[in-house]
Amino acid sequence: MPDFAYVAVGPDGERVKGTATASNEDALAKMLRAQDRFLVQASPAESDTIDLARIRVLERITRRDIIFFTTQLSTIVSSGVNLVDGLADIELQASKFLLKRVTADIRRDIESGLPLSSALERHAEVFDELYVNIVRAGEATGKVGAALDDLVAQLEWQDDLAARIREATTYPLIIVGLLSVLLTVLVGFTIPRFTALYQKINATLELPLATRIVQTIATSIGSNWYVIVAVVGVAWLWYQFRVQTPAGAIWMARAILRIPVIGDTVRKIAFSRFAHYFGTLHEAGLEVVPTLALMERVIGNAYLSYRFRFAVNRVMAGESLSRALASVGEFPPVVIQMLSLGEKTGEMAKSLEQVRHYYDREVDASVKRALTVFGPIALIALASIFMLIAVAFYLPMFNLARAIRP
Repeated sequence: MPDFAYVAVGPDGERVKGTATASNEDALAKMLRAQDRFLVQASPAESDTIDLARIRVLERITRRDIIFFTTQLSTIVSSGVNLVDGLADIELQASKFLLKRVTADIRRDIESGLPLSSALERHAEVFDELYVNIVRAGEATGKVGAALDDLVAQLEWQDDLAARIREATTYPLIIVGLLSVLLTVLVGFTIPRFTALYQKINATLELPLATRIVQTIATSIGSNWYVIVAVVGVAWLWYQFRVQTPAGAIWMARAILRIPVIGDTVRKIAFSRFAHYFGTLHEAGLEVVPTLALMERVIGNAYLSYRFRFAVNRVMAGESLSRALASVGEFPPVVIQMLSLGEKTGEMAKSLEQVRHYYDREVDASVKRALTVFGPIALIALASIFMLIAVAFYLPMFNLARAIRP
């Protein structure tokens, strides 16, 4: 049987560390309960042997795994099943070892007396601050089941949004990748060899303009490759020291918002995230100020978050949310009007739901518009480069054939 290093909580509430031999972690937990101790954490004790079955180099917990866990947990809470027993069932159903391990840790924490939100908070690499706060708000209001249902809807929306963003970016990235490979091969290797061959056959042959352009590009790249590498290196260092600072991130985020089509799409995605997250936290019962503090970190654009911070400060000073957001000058009138209506009627949840639906449609339209714009542009760019390369290849052949014709 394997040896475990464990941390347990004794009758006096103090943590106790030790090692024990047991068939598995459940058996270890039962053995410790017999000693009036509750297992908090367990891991295989250091050993010279390697358990290959527990090695998961590429395995990670994805959003789909969290959706599975949250859906199952919501069903357990709503049906009134004992939470510890329900988590044990989730552990059995989980297909990934890491998810099994996290679920087992949460189950043991709850057995030792921790609330669900605190048990989840101990796994910040899986459950982010927003997730934990929604569950905590549900516990405070007695609506854990509803909070988990909202989380499932929120996670499904995030997954769908990520899929739409991948759809919008995959095609342009593939085109850029293909163009890069094509240009590297043709300009760096093929064209110079053909040019040398033409000159060797007929040194007086005047190459066509297209061939001379490609030849010049190839020669420039070949003779100045170190300059190109240095420029790329300097740009990377500039990115590291400038853009990754808080001020640099705000500058870059603002520049992205000014790009036609892309900026509009990014802005609408940020507003959609605000409506979804704020609506979910509001439904869970979290107070406005803590909710807004979280919103600043999850909007997804550093510049909009920076501007949103001013609105949060005004709300903390006693101003209404709609007036505070109007004062920062970045939120569109439709959001301001709907929030103002929710404040006046006391139906903020309904207003946020309408904003959600509005921006879900807008994000879909923006992604489709981006695909419509960039698809033809990418095809035209690819076709133009192919035409230039074809002309650069074949025109010298025709000229050479005319030059050697008797």
